[in-house]
Amino acid sequence: MKPAPRALRAALAALALAGAACAGTPAPLGAREPALYDANDRVDYSVTECGAQVLIFLPVMTNDRVARAMALIEERAPGRYIANVRLRERWTWLVFGEILCTDVVAATYGRRRADEAAPAR
Repeated sequence: MKPAPRALRAALAALALAGAACAGTPAPLGAREPALYDANDRVDYSVTECGAQVLIFLPVMTNDRVARAMALIEERAPGRYIANVRLRERWTWLVFGEILCTDVVAATYGRRRADEAAPAR
């Protein structure tokens, strides 16, 4: 068997890189299960995550911006109920591509204690 030419190996490597760059991660927004929370214990968190589109067609850290932002909010607010998630997309054109940013703002609530009375309806 003959080894593959250098150009073919480079093309296959570029194709694998482009395929990996285009893979995205679904990002769950908000709480994953219903929970009792204290509506008076609200803290808002704001996170910005960015990526780039090189030469308009090669994404670099763009497809998982929301997932990274939500993971950072969960890390900053451990054990809190996440609700009211708002997203804003923005971009800046550059000579070699563009910068894409996602701003995520989420309200988080503390868990209600078991001995605390239920809120009036």
